Order: sequence, then C-alpha cells, then structure tokens
Amino acid sequence: MKSPWTHARDQRLMAYQAQGLSARQIAQKLGTSRSAVIGRSIRLRGIVYQSNIDSWKRANAKRKKGPRKPKAMRRKAIAQMAKDLRRGIPRGEAMLRASSGALWRDIGGYLGISSKAAHAAANDWKKRSPAKREQLAAKQRARKQRRKKA
Repeated sequence: MKSPWTHARDQRLMAYQAQGLSARQIAQKLGTSRSAVIGRSIRLRGIVYQSNIDSWKRANAKRKKGPRKPKAMRRKAIAQMAKDLRRGIPRGEAMLRASSGALWRDIGGYLGISSKAAHAAANDWKKRSPAKREQLAAKQRARKQRRKKA
C-alpha cells in the first residue's frame, strides 16, 4: 500500500510545526488524524522516546521467555479434555477444565470452532446455575445413550 505521506506533505507538516501549531490543528489542515501527525513527526525527526525503548525491551524479554503455557502442558490438557468428553462430561465443563492448561486456540481447534466461540461457550457454561448445568448434562448423557443404541 502506498503511503499517504508524500515529500510535499512532509514539508507542510514540518512548516506547520515550525509555526507552532498543535498536532490537532495540523491534522485538521492536512486532513488526517492527530495520531498520524504525531507518529509521522516522530519518524521524520528520528526521535525515540525512553518509553518506546522500555516497551521494546519488555516485549523482547517476554518473547524470549516463550509461551506461558508450554506445548507439552497444552497437549496434555487437550488429551484430558478429549477423555472427559468421551466419558460424558458436558462439553462446557470439559472446556473449562482444559482452559487451565491449554490455549483457547487449541481447545477451539480440537472442537472445530474458533477460539472466540470456545471461550464464549465455556463462559456460558460457567454462568449457568448448577441445577441448569445438571439438567443439560443429563440431556447430553441421554443423547449419547440413544446414539449407542442406534
């Protein structure tokens, strides 16, 4: 994608800054956002703030550490969830149990749904009253028994 910032536009930005206009006023004159003006002026002047450097260092340190949930732990949680589902534990309950060791992306991938859908389904299950949970669990068990007979 071509940048909206041309050489002429950069020159106008620098001239407006030299006149002492605020980022909001410059943005209005250039027909862009205040954030775009601030970002471009920082890049043009080559200014790097200490807060940016600190943020980069934190991000790099976190990246070096690796994932919060190691792959082996995630695999084990998904395997346990599969076992729970085979034993007849309700899907929402099994998903909640698995979420302590696996990522929502992994849970959703196993069930063939998106990570967002998996998270929403588990939250719906958690919000239900215990009586409603038991009622749904009984329905699931009955469905499973009918499938076995057929």
